Amino acid sequence: MIEHTIYKEFIDKISELSDGIYPIITDLDNDLSYVPDKTADFFGFEAGEHTCFFEQLSSCVNDVDLPEYKQEIRYRLNGEKPDDIFYVRMGKHTKEYMMGFYSDIFTGDDGHRYHVLVLRNENTLPDIDPYTYLYGQSKFERDINGYIMENRSVAIIEVEIGHIDEFNILYGSNFNTAIQRELALKFIDMMDGSTATYYMNNCKFVFVVKEADRALAKAFYQKIADTIKSMYFFKCFKFEFDIYAACLILKDYDGDTSTVISKVEYTLDRAKELHSPDLLFFNDMVRFNGSSHIDIMKIIHQSVINGCDGFFVEFQPIVKACNGEIMGAEALVRWKKEPFGTVPPGLFIDWLEDTPAMYELGNYIMRTAISAASEFAKIKPGFFINVNASSEQLEKENFVKDTLAILKEYDFPPSQLWIEITERCRDLPISMIKKTVTAFREAGIHITMDDYGTGSSSSQMMLELPVEGIKIDMFFVKDILEEKKKQALVIGMINFANAADLKICIEGIENDNLESYLRQFNVTCFQGYHYSRSICQDELMKLLIKP
Repeated sequence: MIEHTIYKEFIDKISELSDGIYPIITDLDNDLSYVPDKTADFFGFEAGEHTCFFEQLSSCVNDVDLPEYKQEIRYRLNGEKPDDIFYVRMGKHTKEYMMGFYSDIFTGDDGHRYHVLVLRNENTLPDIDPYTYLYGQSKFERDINGYIMENRSVAIIEVEIGHIDEFNILYGSNFNTAIQRELALKFIDMMDGSTATYYMNNCKFVFVVKEADRALAKAFYQKIADTIKSMYFFKCFKFEFDIYAACLILKDYDGDTSTVISKVEYTLDRAKELHSPDLLFFNDMVRFNGSSHIDIMKIIHQSVINGCDGFFVEFQPIVKACNGEIMGAEALVRWKKEPFGTVPPGLFIDWLEDTPAMYELGNYIMRTAISAASEFAKIKPGFFINVNASSEQLEKENFVKDTLAILKEYDFPPSQLWIEITERCRDLPISMIKKTVTAFREAGIHITMDDYGTGSSSSQMMLELPVEGIKIDMFFVKDILEEKKKQALVIGMINFANAADLKICIEGIENDNLESYLRQFNVTCFQGYHYSRSICQDELMKLLIKP
């Protein structure tokens, strides 16, 4: 028998602390377990001491979870993995209660090893999602925090099933809930002592795989994808699911839980943008001197808030197509800060455009560009400057007023400012864009359509907005000498623009052959590395002075 009554009394006290808590203490050297009244009653056994109790307890375990139960219990009775939590479904009458196994091993003063096990009925806890019976986000966050504190290596895989909300419209209310519940049960069947699954929201599931590397994470994701695809036939309907998945390998991490979640969500958003069916790893995202993309984004965002610290503007010359003479320049923003070096704008502009900070950055670019252009114009009268406008700027009522104030401050003619609008503005109501663009036109400022032809909305915007020019993207120019389709397309754009009395600037001119070929058409301006890369204000001043 278990000699120390104090141990039994301790276990009895634990069982009284909370509903849903069922402790057991086992003398590992004698395979003798003490089962208090509450635990015994819940599982339908007699209270007191039992030999080989965990074999008896196996009769209460769900058949699907039984192999995992036997394996995990064997580990613990052998003194292995005492700190690892595992979950199985079990119960006296219904074997569907999700029970968490929390354990530890200690050596008593009698020299015996004792295994203390606390079974927790997870279904009684607010952490359980009532529809899927899976843990929710709060439990996930606590578990991740625990892994960080313990310096555990885990793979975090987030999976989203696209467009599932539309099923309610097609097949009736709560249809998507039924699908998610069925999926959750299948995911539970996949779990073992080294894995866990959580329901987040909007058909997002998170899986944690302990001690996992990339190969193991990929293999586990394939099981997830196969499980989802196995649901192609549900309630007499056939389905094809869009599956998006992101993974973060958490190893030697010293940050906080919220950043972990942000990184996984960021990677999942990228997977959706790319329409990628494969598992996308955050760890593959662009890195600068050991810092991850999302960490850089946070620093850049704070740089905007701190007066655009670290930002600067470069200028790429725009030349007359007929003779290569510099007539103006496009203002291009850059960011540089040690130890990260210079970060290309393509890695932060799209992200910043979705935040209010873009308006402040846009004003900084406008002010810097006009300030420099006023100096360029002293050397080259009539010099014009092109500045990109973001959707965040176009939807602000103050954008026109702020721009006119900057022009007045530097005494720069409105007629020498060209504002470039892009396909990225397509999400704004066309009426809103038109109102702002019309106000600029009335003030004498010119409007041009950047990246013309690269998106489905550019032609509509061209027809509905009072634009005066187009910029043909370098995509259409690359390899144009060898590709007849591109030749026909570019010639068509040029003919359209000339017929509509629009100015035409072609980007991506990189050599004499391109210049010679495109010069035969009626084009206004060229821009590209053949003339100059983007350069600082002083370098452009030297080019303008150069005879």
